[in-house]
Amino acid sequence: MSEVVTLVAPDISCAHCEATVRKAVGDLPGVVNVDVSSATKVVKVTVEEGKSSVPAIQAALDDAGYPAQVQ
Repeated sequence: MSEVVTLVAPDISCAHCEATVRKAVGDLPGVVNVDVSSATKVVKVTVEEGKSSVPAIQAALDDAGYPAQVQ
């Protein structure tokens, strides 16, 4: 079973930002998919249930320079 976590990261502004976010979050355990939109500033992360947490995702985004809040 998987779940989708949706976050807003206002600093995402271009394709390079999108790629950086995909890499940072995609490396977390249990992450199945990362969908990033610079147009809407939204990051949707599909994770295997119980394999990753919202704080872990937010920490990865913070470390990459894109702080985010749960939508």
